[in-house]
Amino acid sequence: MAIALLLLIYLTFVGLGLPDTVLGSSFPAISEALSLPGDYAGYIGMVVSLFTILSSFLSSFFLQKMKTSAYVFLSVLLTAAGLLLFSFVSTDYWWAFFPIAVLMGFGAGGVDAALNNYVALHYRAVHMNWLHCSWGVGASLGPLLVGALIDPSTNQGWDWGVRTIAFIQCFIALLLFLGIPLWDKVAQKRKEEGEKAPEEEMPVQKGDHRKLLKSPLFYLCAVGFFSYCAMETTTGFWTPSFLYNALGVDSSLSATLGSCFYLGITIGRFLSGLLSFRISPKNLIRGGEGLIILGSLLALMGAFGGNYILSSAGIGLVGLGCAPIYPAIILLTPYRFSRRISQVAMSLQMAVAYMGNLVLSPLFGLFAESLGREGYLLLPIVPLFFGVLMLLVHEIGNRMLSKRDLAMNDEEREQYRIER
Repeated sequence: MAIALLLLIYLTFVGLGLPDTVLGSSFPAISEALSLPGDYAGYIGMVVSLFTILSSFLSSFFLQKMKTSAYVFLSVLLTAAGLLLFSFVSTDYWWAFFPIAVLMGFGAGGVDAALNNYVALHYRAVHMNWLHCSWGVGASLGPLLVGALIDPSTNQGWDWGVRTIAFIQCFIALLLFLGIPLWDKVAQKRKEEGEKAPEEEMPVQKGDHRKLLKSPLFYLCAVGFFSYCAMETTTGFWTPSFLYNALGVDSSLSATLGSCFYLGITIGRFLSGLLSFRISPKNLIRGGEGLIILGSLLALMGAFGGNYILSSAGIGLVGLGCAPIYPAIILLTPYRFSRRISQVAMSLQMAVAYMGNLVLSPLFGLFAESLGREGYLLLPIVPLFFGVLMLLVHEIGNRMLSKRDLAMNDEEREQYRIER
């Protein structure tokens, strides 16, 4: 039963990744078909991010009112409905992208906050890495599906790719609905074995949010989450447009090459899961940040040298560096803030993380569109800057926790692989 539930959670994260890359990978083709400016992708993405923030912030409240299984099912159903509607938007009704983005944002935020905390509480580092590897599978498949299904010779456009992804989401929602009893059975088994089920964790208390917001460590973690998501979203979202507008790659190939970033994340997270048996989350984060800086420099060299292959490889290396960071900082949330308030911390951190999506990606789109080709050429500077910033804040946070690490018991030390 536990294995079946874990596989269902993995599949749900594949579904979470699919729509995350649809807008960025399909927008060059959408822009051509509907005669929309390229920076509109940033504004639509802003609406998605805004309502993902709201959904993440409210998730700790909803999870006190309903079971995780029902909440995740409803969230995926909202995403599926949003994608399906998205695929039918026409030139006369282009403004419909914005209300549809509300549905997609609410759905994504619910899945992310609920499942991340569930896995952080009940599974080891390898599963957290492979959970986000599953997200990478979906994020990589999104651009590939969109690129493969665009066929100008038959007048088949971007809508077919989006619609295909919507049908996959509907299938995942159906499996989640049928699997609701499975969550209860696994929770009962954990209870019998002496572990609390997520629904039986201590409820959120009135002062928990206030206590968390007084912690300097929370703000350091918030900067780390903000930086990572701002970098990942902006890089992944605008890579197809960067290749299309700055390096002259056609819309179909740019959508396909846009998957290099997410393929790097996917492969890296599978490898990170294996490495997590021997390497601590803290050291995996350090290694990832180093790869991000190196990949950014390669992508920048390719951009100014007019070499789209080198730029794509550099962006892929940035994705490889991103791979261990997000799963590791999520896994460390109960360690940093205690298991009892981990859902509160997770919800607030997810909200801050999506603020990175909300702010930077549309700003970069506005900047790039105003400058034209020269603006898009500067995309690799985004992961370079945030890679350095993340390295700084994570090292400061590690120093703040160094004394507490010495007092940890052996079980906690083994779970989070904290060195003495």
